[in-house]
Amino acid sequence: MLKMPDLRASLLATVLAIPLAGIAAIALPSEAVAQAQMQAGWHKETADRVKAAQEAGQKGNFGEAIRVLKEAKVKGPLPLSPQEEQAVNEYLIYAASSAKDYRLVLQTVDERLATGRITGADLVRKLRLKATTHYALADYRGAVAAFDKLIAAQGSATADDLILLGNSQIALRDFRSATTTLEKAVAAAQKAGKPAATIGKLLEALNSAYFETKNDAKRVQTLHRLMAVAPKASVFKQLASAYELESKKDPVVMVNVYRLGSSRGLLSAEHYAKYAEVALDLASPGEAVAMLEKGMASGAIKKDDRNNRVLADARSQIDRLKAGLAQLERETLATKN
Repeated sequence: MLKMPDLRASLLATVLAIPLAGIAAIALPSEAVAQAQMQAGWHKETADRVKAAQEAGQKGNFGEAIRVLKEAKVKGPLPLSPQEEQAVNEYLIYAASSAKDYRLVLQTVDERLATGRITGADLVRKLRLKATTHYALADYRGAVAAFDKLIAAQGSATADDLILLGNSQIALRDFRSATTTLEKAVAAAQKAGKPAATIGKLLEALNSAYFETKNDAKRVQTLHRLMAVAPKASVFKQLASAYELESKKDPVVMVNVYRLGSSRGLLSAEHYAKYAEVALDLASPGEAVAMLEKGMASGAIKKDDRNNRVLADARSQIDRLKAGLAQLERETLATKN
């Protein structure tokens, strides 16, 4: 199996950060809830409590709002009517989100879903809130279950849904599922115009998942995609290692791989000597001298007797080639083809 020196089991935590503080925005109560106390058929005690909770929330006192709303659910006229339950729990979700009580958010969302009265766009919103809250709390198993329900409910998945689902699957070490999800996430992210940095991190996670599932062919393809989107030394190092194994260090293959890395400025310390070696094998002393000099200057290649002799020999080959250029030119011009 191909070696993976730098990205083994890397996670995608920074691809799409869902800060806990941002969950409140997802949980904003609807306009219907804001006018809930005006609906007919309400018990006065419940209406008064919802109004008191709203007033406390407007002052930023979400702890008080939560206390009053919890009272509405256990005191006064019970059971709550469907309209009362909706208003109390919707505002409680918002207050709990604002107070950063995310476990209460989940508990209340689950209570709302259990009524069976959540449908359409509101069902999608609730499932997305549930999924992202599980994810933000690092409850990846809960996040996967909620994202599965969300995708089933809306009939499709957004790029962000797929990103967080794939990240959750990697966190759970479900790499086989992650490969499928992340392939979809990459395509969706590209279609949505996500920045190259985001797509690069997705491909790094996909590379990790293919490594864990021992799918070397797909992994090499992913490394090529990474080189196109987000080239960096750690990615090139893996690609060079892959081609070393696959080609059994064929000098023609490797010299072209090293040329790619050199043109992008991605060669690691170990590559200078390897590049020089295959260049000499292919009678390209100019490349060999360039790599040996760079390697020695950076400290990647020791300036010992052996390497100094190799450098001197490469330079002498260049001199011989230069000396023969005039004759080569004459022979070339004399040929009919």
